[in-house]
Amino acid sequence: MSHCDEDALALLALGEVVDSRDVAHAQECAECSARLEEYRAVVSVGRTVTPDDVPTAPPAEVWSAVTAEVARDRADAAVGADVVSLDSARSRRRRGGYVLAAAAAVVGLIAGSAVTASVINRPETVQMVASAQLDPIGDASLMGTAVVQRVGDTSQLKVTVPDLPNADGGYYEVWMATADTKNMVAIGNLNPGSTAVYTLPAGMDLASFPIVDVSLETYDGDAGHSATSVVRGTLNA
Repeated sequence: MSHCDEDALALLALGEVVDSRDVAHAQECAECSARLEEYRAVVSVGRTVTPDDVPTAPPAEVWSAVTAEVARDRADAAVGADVVSLDSARSRRRRGGYVLAAAAAVVGLIAGSAVTASVINRPETVQMVASAQLDPIGDASLMGTAVVQRVGDTSQLKVTVPDLPNADGGYYEVWMATADTKNMVAIGNLNPGSTAVYTLPAGMDLASFPIVDVSLETYDGDAGHSATSVVRGTLNA
């Protein structure tokens, strides 16, 4: 397939749900993998921003210099005692304009940074919705946990399988399924040694999809479940 587009990589870095083909390609393709790591680095830095990182207002002397420059230009124009060249007058007007523009840019930067930091650091209400113990399937001998929580206006699924081994030639996929496992929805990939957090599709009914399943998949181009599950559990509200 062609390379992953930037939106897919950005969503992956944020832990969002993307097409499983994009997930597989990002794991196989060195170029897409490198871009994904760059996105993850940006996300990591953004999540470490604290209120102390918000820029402070410029010192009073900056505004004093701006107003003094404007006052000088106005005074020179009002007096008009000395005849100056047209080029000199234009240069002075440009200089005053540049100072005002620079001041405006500083104010814009400060305001934008403050708003961004405020949004990033805005506390969100986290509410536990359901949880499940993930038990081993077959000979997997693995254990894990799944938690659904409400964060702001979204529902998130957090999955952890601590001893998940490396999937040689494949990858692990997390699914939500009906009680009889006849209908399954792919949620996202799970990397060994990590806790994955996924934003669930809007409107997903946990009563209809109470099963959390982790499967071992191969790069065969088939987006369906491989029928090789390693852990599975039922969410209890």
